[in-house]
Amino acid sequence: MRVEGTGPESVSERMVEFLAAGDIDGVIGLYEADAVFIEVDGVSRGLTEIRSALQRFAGSGLTLTLNESAAFEMGDLALVHWTWTVSDEEGATLEGTSAEVLRRQADGSWKFVIDNSDGAAMVGRV
Repeated sequence: MRVEGTGPESVSERMVEFLAAGDIDGVIGLYEADAVFIEVDGVSRGLTEIRSALQRFAGSGLTLTLNESAAFEMGDLALVHWTWTVSDEEGATLEGTSAEVLRRQADGSWKFVIDNSDGAAMVGRV
C-alpha cells in the first residue's frame, strides 16, 4: 500500500511547490545527476543545464498548475503523465501533457531521469 504523496507522481507535485517558492535547489534535488529535461527551447542534459532551464521558467512570472496524472510503475522505473496549465500574470493560459520517466532511489524516493515537459508536442521537434 502506497502512502499518499510518496509515489512517482508526487515528484512533479513537489517540483511545482519548489518552483512556486523560487527554490531551484529543491527542484534540482528531484533529478538524477545525468537526467534529461526536454522543453520547446531544447534539451538540457545534466543538473547544470537543467538548473539553467528551470531558472528561466521560475523567473518568467508564469504559474504552473498540475491537473490530472497517470502513473505506471515497473520495478524501479515509472512513466508518469500529467496534464498541466501554465498561466501568465494577465490570465492567458497554455495547456499540455508531460511525459516523465523516474527511477526509484535506494531510499525509496523517486527522481526524474527524463522529464519531457511538453510530452507528445515534442514529436518531430527534437
